[in-house]
Amino acid sequence: MLETQVLIVGAGPVGQMAALLLAYQGVESVVVERRETRLTAPKAHAVNSRTLEICEAAGISAEKIRSTGAPPDEAGWVRFVSTLTGTAFGHLPYERQQDDVKDLTPYPLSNIAQPDFEEILEAELRRSPQVTLFRGTECLSLTETPDGVIASLAPSKAGPEKISCHYVIAADGANSPIRSALGINLEGPEGLQHNMMIHFEADLRHLVADRPGILYFLFEPDAQGALIAYDQGKTWVLMHGFDPATTSPESFDDKTCIALVEQAVGAPLPDIQIKNAGPWTMCAQVAERYRAGRVFLAGDAAHRFPPTGGLGLNTGIGDAQNIAWKIAAVENGWAGDTLLDSYETERRPVAQINTEQSLENAGKMFDLFAALYGADPEKTRERFDAMCADPAAFPELAPAIELQRPHFDSLNLQLGYRYVSDAVVDPAPMGTSTAIDISRYEPSTQSGAILPHQWVEQNGEKKSLLSLVPMDQFTLLVGPDGGDWAEQVKASPVPISLLVDGLTFEPDTDWRAFTGLPDQGALLIRPDRHIGHRYESVGSIEQLSQDLNSLLSKKEKELLDGSRA
Repeated sequence: MLETQVLIVGAGPVGQMAALLLAYQGVESVVVERRETRLTAPKAHAVNSRTLEICEAAGISAEKIRSTGAPPDEAGWVRFVSTLTGTAFGHLPYERQQDDVKDLTPYPLSNIAQPDFEEILEAELRRSPQVTLFRGTECLSLTETPDGVIASLAPSKAGPEKISCHYVIAADGANSPIRSALGINLEGPEGLQHNMMIHFEADLRHLVADRPGILYFLFEPDAQGALIAYDQGKTWVLMHGFDPATTSPESFDDKTCIALVEQAVGAPLPDIQIKNAGPWTMCAQVAERYRAGRVFLAGDAAHRFPPTGGLGLNTGIGDAQNIAWKIAAVENGWAGDTLLDSYETERRPVAQINTEQSLENAGKMFDLFAALYGADPEKTRERFDAMCADPAAFPELAPAIELQRPHFDSLNLQLGYRYVSDAVVDPAPMGTSTAIDISRYEPSTQSGAILPHQWVEQNGEKKSLLSLVPMDQFTLLVGPDGGDWAEQVKASPVPISLLVDGLTFEPDTDWRAFTGLPDQGALLIRPDRHIGHRYESVGSIEQLSQDLNSLLSKKEKELLDGSRA
């Protein structure tokens, strides 16, 4: 029987990232994936700023990801059209992909097809001596023991039939067999809409030269849907709505798919190749719990969003980061097992907010349909043809398109969320308002928030402050008069990196303006770069250890009396 510290079920982006983050923190894992090969359908395409920051911190080049994806001048727009080559009703920018966002994050969002993103992750994974990947291996069952979990497997090739591990991360997808076996229900609506995903290859650059974009929403009444341009010269997907009660998914053969694509494009495509076609159902659901003993749900196994907003993959990467550092803290002897309870406490509210936002985004599209089609179903064609002839004659159209803007500018959702849990000391209250401005990100150094980016200079090189914060230990970021913190850090039984404003680096932003703290103050930063505590002045080693005890769910004085792992 093969033994490892963590078993990860599922080798999608979330499972692979979890393995890489665990390896970065010295924890071994085995990843099992039931498929022999990676899926080729493009699937998700938006890798947002927070995900890129996590990748870069784990040693995966954010710039490589961005250069592999579509260039911003091609993928920087969302367009609302009758058909791809038909009437243009309006357009909006797709997120903030240019350099003007670099005061808030060093890595603007990238549009990259999910298989290409997974290929980059897997190349890093296969170089890691602490990760073993078995493809064509299905996890049949999990049996918890007093000391861990035993997984029974069905390998299609020579491989282990059983694995013994301490913990399991179930990243096995939206229809997660592990979630079902654990009896964990999903909360929220399912079956909101049925779509056929038609993945095709064709060079459409000449058709979109004057209207580049990543998303084209199609409103021709007989050809509604959306075209996604993963690569304008090759890779496209048509999302076509259908009713499975009246139309069989098997009826979408190549001939039918080509006809649908040409109708959506509005032109014949003699060189088109259909690569994949498959049904999917829009849901807006979150698992009722994320933990069952030593098993943790992550990614689509924990939440299923509508695609409006591109939040699914990125929320899953956040899951992987959160559970990875906590399992590593337990495995490395820093933390008690109850720290792992904070995974659900912290990540489930993020999924709920993102689910609600995805639903709201989808709902706003109905306002646009109303503006385009009018209130009388019998006059839909007449009104739509009139609008195609002269869009400017319909003043309600522009406001309906402007209403969609937050759908495609969600920087605050990406970077502005905060955690309130026992793994944060004195977390700032979240407030009672449920209204969220998803576009307006205001950097914060409150407890529970993500450490904001700022540009600093170190050894003559300009870099992001985030690049100085390691992901395998805590960091104490102290003010320019906080040098006395060095003794506390040196005496800590938990590894802590010390960064001194004005000594370790030269900041672009004044300390007090950046943190709101006096010059002797400090920020205790967790390995996931969330702020664990704020200090107004230099504290004692006893106070620091007490705070770490609280944050890491250790018993009183346990850290003081312990030793470094």
